Amino acid sequence: MGAVAGEPCPEPAAGRVLDLPVEQVRGLVRERYGLRPQRIERVEGELATICRLEDDAGRGFAVKVSRDEGEQRAAVEWRTAVMARLAGQGQPVPGILTDRSGSAVSVTHVGGTPVLVVVEEWLTGLPLHAAEVDRTLLHEIGTTAARLSAALAAAPPPPPGLTHVWEASRGQRTILEALPDVPDPATRDLAVAAAEGFAADVAPQLAELPRTVVHQDLHDANLLVGQVDGRPRVTGVLDFGDMLDGLRVAELAVAAGYAARLTGDPLQGLLDVVAGWGREASLSEAEAQVVLPLARTRLAVNATVWAARSSGTRAAYAAARSARSVPALQALLAADRDAVAAEVHRLTRA
Repeated sequence: MGAVAGEPCPEPAAGRVLDLPVEQVRGLVRERYGLRPQRIERVEGELATICRLEDDAGRGFAVKVSRDEGEQRAAVEWRTAVMARLAGQGQPVPGILTDRSGSAVSVTHVGGTPVLVVVEEWLTGLPLHAAEVDRTLLHEIGTTAARLSAALAAAPPPPPGLTHVWEASRGQRTILEALPDVPDPATRDLAVAAAEGFAADVAPQLAELPRTVVHQDLHDANLLVGQVDGRPRVTGVLDFGDMLDGLRVAELAVAAGYAARLTGDPLQGLLDVVAGWGREASLSEAEAQVVLPLARTRLAVNATVWAARSSGTRAAYAAARSARSVPALQALLAADRDAVAAEVHRLTRA
């Protein structure tokens, strides 16, 4: 889910998590959108209340209700507008349903709490983590990331000051903030190695790395896959709640790092995603140099942040979000940085 400046790594404060009963969500969508839900169920989320519903016409929707606090409204309105724009351009993202007043973000109150309601089209497809992942699908992930990156390059800028604890350029800081609450010493050691790699290989190049609007969370639950013309395709890109202005190369590095978790050979999996990107877009030499260390960093952020939250109220959610990150991180840390950078450069050269 989304965040604004200053979100800490540990378990979010209980007061920030919005946990509404399903019946309240049902009432919201009836009142604000005129929908008549026939079926409605909770979907696990980090800070917002998220439900899947089916209306009396058989249409499926995702409903996200979050707190209207601080700079959150501007961030949600911007992200929702960008999603609607992408959907209009034919990108595989959910369409946005407007409320009775024509607003894409419905502003209201629930029990005295100001909230923001967004209703999205429910996309069908199999989550990537549940699919059979082969090289063709890995190439498709890279191609999807490149096409999304190109589309987002023309998106309007985000509200000033929008940041996120998962943003790629602050990866080392996020790891170090989470480390004291990580119980497993082996995970801590791997995360420290990734943080050191960031300091050595990414930090000196940050100033020359191109920036653009990035989804920056193309993990294996946010990508839906299906068969199109007999080939595996990415049929849906979900959850734009972390979108912001960031490193362009992070779109590829994040997608490749997460996809590597699903393969028997994480390094080859990462390179297959890179090859798919290279079919659609190129990277600068500086960007090619940081794909591997950024992928390592993201897996370390994932492993440490969710390990730090593993004893909180959403422990099961934390375990699901970090599944398979540690072995993939271990494999990528064993890879030769210079050899991988040379191969990434070859695969993504214009």
